[in-house]
Amino acid sequence: MKKVLKLVMLMLVIVTGMFMSSNHAIADDKEYIVGTNAEYPPFEFVEDGVIKGFDADLIELVSKKVGFKYKWANIDFAGLIPAMQTKKVDIAIAGMSVTPEREKAVNFSIGYLTSNAAILTNKINPIKGMDDLEGKSYGAEIGTTKEARAQKIKDAKVVPYSNNTGALIALISGKVDGIVMDESVAKEYYEKNKDTTIYVGALEGEPKAIAFHKDDTELRDKVSKAIQELLDDGTIQKLREKYGI
Repeated sequence: MKKVLKLVMLMLVIVTGMFMSSNHAIADDKEYIVGTNAEYPPFEFVEDGVIKGFDADLIELVSKKVGFKYKWANIDFAGLIPAMQTKKVDIAIAGMSVTPEREKAVNFSIGYLTSNAAILTNKINPIKGMDDLEGKSYGAEIGTTKEARAQKIKDAKVVPYSNNTGALIALISGKVDGIVMDESVAKEYYEKNKDTTIYVGALEGEPKAIAFHKDDTELRDKVSKAIQELLDDGTIQKLREKYGI
């Protein structure tokens, strides 16, 4: 009987050890709220009522590796970090660039890609090239690094918009000379609006990463490990090719 008891206890130790070391599984069965702003094709967009895109595919792959359930919260980009600080969302993925200012408010995973900013202009009063940027008016989504990047252009007048769609409408109607947005997003918008817009060129960007609460380092570390594996095995490169990023 003692031998049987010892054998059972040994098996429990082995199974427990295997559970703790396998994959990146989190300990609880919580359903995490993932915040995004699904107006950034090809990173995130809504199709038939479903959030799709590069970031949507990435979070699905990461969730399977780490072992958590999640649901989406689609909100304005400028509201994502405040929503994290008030714990209305647990994770944020929205083509979000890592900046020193944002790092004061949230924790970031390792970067999963770097994407440049780009400028679109209109055909009403077009910007003639990358050497013709000074002194122009630019629309940009409020709270984004693209707004900050536009402000670095000499003598630029930057007009903030709550989303990229509003900025694009302003551009097409001639209210601004150009708009600054993520390069991949700009190319997507240009392909759909060639009759009214011109792609001017790209500006250097920053790495994109997934954001977490300041005190949630365990989940961040597990997600970072999963992202690194997806980088190493070529999965993220395949996603980039799939979405033309």
